[in-house]
Amino acid sequence: MTPQKLDSGEYLTVLEAVERMGCSEAWVRTLLGRGLLPGARRVGQRVWLIPTAAADKAKDDLTTRAKGKRHLAKRPAAKRKSAKKAARRKK
Repeated sequence: MTPQKLDSGEYLTVLEAVERMGCSEAWVRTLLGRGLLPGARRVGQRVWLIPTAAADKAKDDLTTRAKGKRHLAKRPAAKRKSAKKAARRKK
């Protein structure tokens, strides 16, 4: 994963950004489609060049779920079911 150097800075491809950010390719493409990776350039039909600074900032803004640590993410307290209620429903 070597960033490409262009006249105005270092850029990553989508797959390199996925490795750097630790999220899925679909999520990176969603960010690109929404314009949330400033300075990203589209080259041709499907190739994107993403500035390394934008990828690093987006990585810092990711939640725990997006970082692939779903097992660490907790559901909100209002949606958790207590063990007693779950036991009553099974009867």
